[in-house]
Amino acid sequence: MKNGQRIFGFFLFGFALLLAYWKLATVELFYRFAIGIGFGFFLTRASIGFAGGVNRISREGNASLAKALLVLFVLSAFFTSFLTYNSVESYSLNINPINLGLIVGGLFFGFGMALSSCCATGSLTDLAGGFSRAGVTIFFFGMGVFLGFYTQTTASWIRESWVSTATGELGRGGVFLPDLFVYDGLKGYAGAIILTALFSGVLIYIAAKYEKKLDMYTPAKKAKSEKFLSYETFFVKPWSMFWSSVGISLLFIALLEVSAKGWSATTPFGVWFAKILMLFGVSAEWIAEYTNKPVALFSRSLLEYGVSLQNFGIILGTIIALLLAGSFKNKFTSGLKITPKAFFIYAFGGFIMGIGTRLSNGCNVGALFTPISEFSLSGWFYLVFVVIGGFSGNWFLKRYISKTCSF
Repeated sequence: MKNGQRIFGFFLFGFALLLAYWKLATVELFYRFAIGIGFGFFLTRASIGFAGGVNRISREGNASLAKALLVLFVLSAFFTSFLTYNSVESYSLNINPINLGLIVGGLFFGFGMALSSCCATGSLTDLAGGFSRAGVTIFFFGMGVFLGFYTQTTASWIRESWVSTATGELGRGGVFLPDLFVYDGLKGYAGAIILTALFSGVLIYIAAKYEKKLDMYTPAKKAKSEKFLSYETFFVKPWSMFWSSVGISLLFIALLEVSAKGWSATTPFGVWFAKILMLFGVSAEWIAEYTNKPVALFSRSLLEYGVSLQNFGIILGTIIALLLAGSFKNKFTSGLKITPKAFFIYAFGGFIMGIGTRLSNGCNVGALFTPISEFSLSGWFYLVFVVIGGFSGNWFLKRYISKTCSF
């Protein structure tokens, strides 16, 4: 059975790329789909998830993923500097506003990801191994995003930044760290990279101290090492978080180069929910008026929407990773069951996460990883409040839900 899954995994990978190259309208769309597959594959091979960084340290006292993510932020920022050094105006960077929306959205999102045990990209990778939980989360996440569109596009406390720098003013407002170090001899990038590394280093130290204080986490024994060039090493045995982080950083840079934009994930969830409404006769024109968004966002095919294609690629990349490991069937079937109580918890978690993304202009990808990687100070503010929200959500689960629901 495992060999059959592995053969099908290779076939699916090749077939998907050939079909996408043939059917997608532009080479950019093809690349974005392929990069999405890469994201899904790398996230799955090392079990990396942005929500897990908070949930694991809160529930288990395990800070390993949190520390790996902070290293990922520094790597991605370092790589980004090479692209934007001489042409920052050529890229649509996620220099997000710092405002009340960022704070409240971070708290909402953190609380919701604790309830659903995943974030936006996490729900996509979880479809293959936790289908029922991820499916419920995605549907209600999309509802929350859809309902929050209008507020996001009209409310001044979401759109306007309390503080901005010159580069931030070119977009939505916000602080671009290199603007703070313009006299460092490297257009501010040396100071920005050092500050990013300093922020990450301080948080890694705090996470390690917290892990030691709780004394809950026992590192797993190292498995017997495999030959470096072997099928088991590449496709079956879990990868180290460091090497997956390097892979994700390189894919992020590839995406930035191809699309002139960083990694984002959440707007398509709202568009998918709108497409469901359209199946029941709601017009794209009415949806556009309600959401204060362009009609084309809802009327065009999902195969013409780059971010949506990336998300589809993440789902497919996860499936391929599990097929190549020979574990897809067991993981998928084990994730089909769901209790009524769990359904409502995941639904609420997904919904409040969706609302939170509209307030903070993104999720753990669009408001955290990408802004930090692109030297936006907003990402560090978001990190603080998403962690507070995540710890609060996990406290709520432990205090009021754990006795009645299995997670």
